[in-house]
Amino acid sequence: MRNFLKNVVATFVSLSGIPLLIREWVCRHRIAILLYHDPKPAIFEKHIAYLARHYTVISLDTLVSALQRKDFSEIPPKSVVITIDDGHAGNIGLLPIFKKYRIRPTLYVCTQIVGTHRHFWFKIDGHSKAEKERLKRLPNAERLAHLKRAADFEPAKVYPDKQALNISEMQEMAENVDFQPHTRFHPILPRCTETECRQEILESKTDLETLLGIACSHFSYPNGDYTEREIEIVKAGEFQSARTTDIGWNMVDTPLYQLKTVPITDDAGIMLFRSELTTIPQRLSRWLIAITRKIA
Repeated sequence: MRNFLKNVVATFVSLSGIPLLIREWVCRHRIAILLYHDPKPAIFEKHIAYLARHYTVISLDTLVSALQRKDFSEIPPKSVVITIDDGHAGNIGLLPIFKKYRIRPTLYVCTQIVGTHRHFWFKIDGHSKAEKERLKRLPNAERLAHLKRAADFEPAKVYPDKQALNISEMQEMAENVDFQPHTRFHPILPRCTETECRQEILESKTDLETLLGIACSHFSYPNGDYTEREIEIVKAGEFQSARTTDIGWNMVDTPLYQLKTVPITDDAGIMLFRSELTTIPQRLSRWLIAITRKIA
């Protein structure tokens, strides 16, 4: 039902002229950070081709540097940043698109899952989307205990197949991708203890810097969940920025550790994609989820 409503809204928004209005007025001097997870190359290329015609794709470093100066004068109008979360195995298929369009996206990876045959906890079988959302609200230890009982899942367990990028793939991508940490195992940080939270944030930075021989400056909160505690730990880790999933555009006064985002549906057709660039479907979807939770 939610997807049906989203597509109805997307059709209305796309045909209404709102995407043009948002692009030429709202986004002209604001920066959208688009968020993907595991898009298929054919779909992703259509999105990037559309952006290439109507926007300018810039790097996260360019945006963060401008925010530090509080000066957007050197950023082209209608600029967007591309980010991709988790480090899914399918991301390697996007590399030819990065090269073709000469873009350098930021790929936030879970550093104890990439390069292994470990699995993402949120991709386990036998749990509905609603159940996984419920698990996100549990204390970290309770979530892990439930996953162990229900699916014999453990964060360090090795499986026959791989769900994440391997090291050779990341090395192949490194010239065209800005790799940054997204914790070690993708817990929901506010549900973690102080010790767990520090380990997940700070050790993921060390992991990735060691793995690829790079310096890491940016962080992404798993599921977009954070509190003042997480912000202070990220600052202590000498990160220059942190991206949330708070919906919206980034302005010259946006806090560096609360960067806003425009979530994009991985398999969105062009009509839905154009609509999602306005953030209307995403805001409606979150509003419906909030209403549903209150009713439940």
